[in-house]
Amino acid sequence: MRDRAEKQQQDLTRIRAERDDLRSQAQLLARIVQVLGIENHQLKEASTNLRRQLAAQGAVRDLTRRRRT
Repeated sequence: MRDRAEKQQQDLTRIRAERDDLRSQAQLLARIVQVLGIENHQLKEASTNLRRQLAAQGAVRDLTRRRRT
């Protein structure tokens, strides 16, 4: 009976350690997902800004070409 109780206590200790490790990993994964979401948003904003700049430059080029002809 005592051996069984000791084994159960060891199993419980091991399972709690595994649970704590999994909790830490889940928190880290959630943080990584959050950071990636922020970076994705920043990249989308940068892409939009670059497209606007390119469109504005294209409009300026069109105007300069018209003046030459």
